[in-house]
Amino acid sequence: MKMLPAFFAALATIGSLAVAIPQTITPNGFLRVAGVLFEQFATDPATWDGNADLKGHWETQGNISTLQDSAAVFGISADRITVEQEDGHVRSIRVVFSASPKQGARRTDLLRQVKANVQAFTAEAGSPGSGGAIAYRYKTLTITLRSGAGGDVVVDFTRA
Repeated sequence: MKMLPAFFAALATIGSLAVAIPQTITPNGFLRVAGVLFEQFATDPATWDGNADLKGHWETQGNISTLQDSAAVFGISADRITVEQEDGHVRSIRVVFSASPKQGARRTDLLRQVKANVQAFTAEAGSPGSGGAIAYRYKTLTITLRSGAGGDVVVDFTRA
């Protein structure tokens, strides 16, 4: 019987310590707004349907929409995400990752990291394409990975 009060005292102590755990893990802006990871949104067949609205906050100029929310794509923070539409249908999605000095990332390291994460997502090794690009097939899409200008890594989602 004396064990019961000691048990509750220990439980109360553990509970009060849990409040002190920092709550710094928050989802990126797109995940919070859309409720899905960006790569899931980009590969969802409904995204490519002409009747579907783009999830998240977008700024549109002509047939190009730019995502205004922060987003991690394949587990890496994207610098710019654009969608090209034609007649209400998504024609392509482009994600740009930049190897900035503040992140300490070098171009080859960033390219290697994005490539590994795309391979894990698609469960494919990828096929070599023109200009050093690597193409991955996933669902009804082709995901193309290539080096861009200034150390950028560019990922394009297009219909296969």
